[in-house]
Amino acid sequence: MNTVITNRRRLRRSFVLGAAFAALSTAFLATAASAQARVVTVHLAAQPLAKALEALARQSGTDILFTPAAVAGMTAPALNGTMAPQAAVERLITGTRLTVRRDPNGALLVSGAAISAAPQTVATNTPPNDAAEIVVTGYASSLTTALAQKRKATNVIDVVKAEDIGKFPAQNIAEALQRVPGVSIVRDRGEGVFVRIRGLGANFQVVTLNDRSVAVNENVRDSGQSGRQFRFDTLPSELMSAVEVIKSPRASLDEGGIGGTINLRTFRPLDLKKPVLSLSATASSPRLTGAVDPRLSGMASWASSDGKIGALIAGVYDERTTRQDRITGVGWADGKIDTDGNGSLDSATILIPTAIRPTLERENRDRIGINGAVQWKPDDRFELNVDGLWSRLNVAYDELTYSAADGAGLPRGIVPGSAVIENGVLTGATTTASTTQIGRETSLLQYKNWLVGTNARWQAGGWTIAADGSIGQAYSNTPEPIYRTRLLGAVGATTFDFAKAGDRLPNVTLLNADLSNPALLPGRRIEYRVNDSKDRERAAKLDVTRDLSGVFSALHAGAKYQKRTRAYNRRDINFTSGIAGKYFDASYFVPFPVDDFLDGAKGDLPTTWAMPDPAKFLAAATGKEALLAAPLARGDLRNSYAIGEEILAGYGMADFAFPLGGVAVRGDIGVRYARTRQTSSGYADNGKVALPVSYEKTYDNFLPSLNLVAEVSPDLQMRFAASKVITRPSLADLAPRLTINSSPTVLTAVGGNPELKPFEAWQYDGTVEWYFAPGSALVGGVFYKDITTFVFQQTRDFVLDGQTYRLTAPKNGGDAYVAGIEIAYQQLFKMLPAPFDGLGAQANYTHTKTGGTYALATGGTFRDALVDVAKDSFNLTAFYEKDRVGARVSYSWRGNVLRDVGGAGLAANNDSAFGSLDFDMSYKVTPNVTFVVQGMNVAGGVQWQYVRDNQFAGYTDYGRTFTAGVRAKF
Repeated sequence: MNTVITNRRRLRRSFVLGAAFAALSTAFLATAASAQARVVTVHLAAQPLAKALEALARQSGTDILFTPAAVAGMTAPALNGTMAPQAAVERLITGTRLTVRRDPNGALLVSGAAISAAPQTVATNTPPNDAAEIVVTGYASSLTTALAQKRKATNVIDVVKAEDIGKFPAQNIAEALQRVPGVSIVRDRGEGVFVRIRGLGANFQVVTLNDRSVAVNENVRDSGQSGRQFRFDTLPSELMSAVEVIKSPRASLDEGGIGGTINLRTFRPLDLKKPVLSLSATASSPRLTGAVDPRLSGMASWASSDGKIGALIAGVYDERTTRQDRITGVGWADGKIDTDGNGSLDSATILIPTAIRPTLERENRDRIGINGAVQWKPDDRFELNVDGLWSRLNVAYDELTYSAADGAGLPRGIVPGSAVIENGVLTGATTTASTTQIGRETSLLQYKNWLVGTNARWQAGGWTIAADGSIGQAYSNTPEPIYRTRLLGAVGATTFDFAKAGDRLPNVTLLNADLSNPALLPGRRIEYRVNDSKDRERAAKLDVTRDLSGVFSALHAGAKYQKRTRAYNRRDINFTSGIAGKYFDASYFVPFPVDDFLDGAKGDLPTTWAMPDPAKFLAAATGKEALLAAPLARGDLRNSYAIGEEILAGYGMADFAFPLGGVAVRGDIGVRYARTRQTSSGYADNGKVALPVSYEKTYDNFLPSLNLVAEVSPDLQMRFAASKVITRPSLADLAPRLTINSSPTVLTAVGGNPELKPFEAWQYDGTVEWYFAPGSALVGGVFYKDITTFVFQQTRDFVLDGQTYRLTAPKNGGDAYVAGIEIAYQQLFKMLPAPFDGLGAQANYTHTKTGGTYALATGGTFRDALVDVAKDSFNLTAFYEKDRVGARVSYSWRGNVLRDVGGAGLAANNDSAFGSLDFDMSYKVTPNVTFVVQGMNVAGGVQWQYVRDNQFAGYTDYGRTFTAGVRAKF
């Protein structure tokens, strides 16, 4: 079996490598005779950009046209090597607002590309003095500069840029990233929280801030373990100037992202060139809440007249009121039923619904973010930066729920003749006796983040030395404990009728009970939970670069030390005394807060029910003080853990450029080494007490990487990338922990495994990029990830205190793969007559195929697709910018996402396809003041879940949100 898998993996790897190299070789041979990209040897010292361009023109024999004003005050780095003249110009202007384009007569045109609201110039097809230039501003400008950055890079990247200060193209960073090819997002309460790249979950991404490691927050609302997943809702988008999605690594980049690396960049004062004051005030109104939420942001930046020192401070405050109408907790099981009431199970084995849980979720959020930076650049050789970011997110959470059609009377408690069985599924019946639980959960959750760092860069004599140090922390806690008030009892006969996911909601009728009656159910308990997680990151690195002449244009080497600590603590108490079995009068309940729950959704089920007052029920509970003062219980200790991780990494890398048959080839090659030492501490239960345990593990990884770019013509280039990559296991998965489900009827548990190995993979990328017009491109690519060490979740029986639980825990498995294609298109229609020359479009499509080897709890293995992967996704954007008017409409869609594979297919609910339509409109009243109107999910998309053959398993409606406001810049 292992030999077959290994051979299959080798065949796949050989096929991908052969196809990629064949494509590149064919392009080289086909274009060798006619390639316009002449290769020359370049020797340039660091000097003013104007002089560097003049010297390059002399050395290359190429006309290079520019205006003195466009390059005034700019400095070019030293440049040595063999390359095409256009590639040399691109390297000289890297980091500036300039672009270069080849004129039909062979001249290179250098001009400015705007990244602010002020009109700036993008290169044209004719010399600047001979014809009008193409002017690109606003959103189109951000696309143009992002495309230029993608084109210049040696590795495979995509970039999203702010079109101006405080004008990131979405209210949430994750929502902007979903427009990048191969990127999809995970939403929570209608807001993007986590990011997936090329089908791999958020744990497979590395997120950095200004190239620095960042700490991550945990989910304390339901104590879900996010591990290494960065929560994008904790950082306001207004503080970001750009986000880079890096799909193929360079040896100089931090390891740890098989999916990719997401680098967030904040504004810095000297990049803005001059003093700036920017203010923004908007108000949003979510349809389901009817509230009006303010959002205020501002930035003040100062730079000295000589451009040597600058300071910046930016701040954001926003409130967000959310509501979700949901049906969760839908359960299904295989079994037999008694259809005629004679006491014997007379049906075949069929799929039986066991419960649904209609849920109203409401949140009130307020968030503050502050970013500050100081830059000092006394000359062209030295630069010092000090910057920091702090954010705080408060979430007041309120959840109302009830359970129905819980299957307590099944398989025998069915009214004879009422069962409806269709295609092996019990879709409807009347049960003789059902049990219902009413619950309310309230809490205050808090997420804090801060990161402070400093870096210095020194250049002289062809050497560049850069040092960086940073420290950061993410703290998640419950300033007010989580309280869950539960009432539980019999409600008599219940009729249910299920439909397919996407058709309608289930019909549920309680024949002899009214859920709005406060006296219907007795109390069960109050669940109390406090939870906190502190994640700390400290890092220091040193990088050295030596510029060379010849094929190798630069050598890079560096080292990094990184230390992370994660402390996770949780305590659970059940207050039953004074609650359990007692009936409460109407004074313990408050009116149901909405009259339109699940409004507009097809289906008939109770939409109002008794709403407990948590304060009244808590006051009724007795013996609380003794329970709170008691030592931590065994379960509390089993739930808590600490992880320590120290990483020492070093790398060597070379940049190169050389001619190949008349085609200019550039790129980088290198290797990164990382030694990881981890310590996992927690508690192990011996059946009587929880005892402290600690595990240590050390492992080494050598990670080679290669990135190639072939400039086939001035407008066409091809890429190939190959690298070995790793992703370290989730911190929660590494913990020696055991969490037992609190329900006495659902005996499940979740555990960790300190012996997990990191995921390892070889990955390959190939792209063809056609830059057919200014700010426009058509890009096609293929990718393949061969994951040789795979971790998956395994479920098995586990006995604790005489009870048998279904324990789900991570385990090292076999191999896996992710393969796919990406197509992206972007165009500015400047060739159209006015006023249509303000039109533009973006589109991308990604198709992904996956497979993996899983181990069965009973022994043996099976193969299936990877979970949390959408096979297909696409994004469409149309925009218009002309004079004072701006408009943008975007639609993002992803296909079905499997969350359960193999086995019975009932362990988790799968996500149905989902799309969101958003728009943004603006009108510039004056050059400094702009009014804006935005809409999110304006088509009212809802999220469905399913199991097996599209059987209903969940529903979420978070509604539409509209925003209006004003932005000002001085």
